[in-house]
Amino acid sequence: MNIYVNDEETRIDSGQTLASLLASLTGGRQVAVAVNDTVIRQDAWSDYRLQDRDRVLVIAPVQGG
Repeated sequence: MNIYVNDEETRIDSGQTLASLLASLTGGRQVAVAVNDTVIRQDAWSDYRLQDRDRVLVIAPVQGG
């Protein structure tokens, strides 16, 4: 199935969880995530099953001053 990660079309396996997607994308870095404009808390990632055409926004924190 196809989803969009930061507006880039991405093919994933059916039933893939948000946690497994993020593990492959971020290498364990801290990120914030929204799916279809809804923020998903980190403690829900392992239970959140992605659906065809979901739009996933991954945001990494940036230090600055």
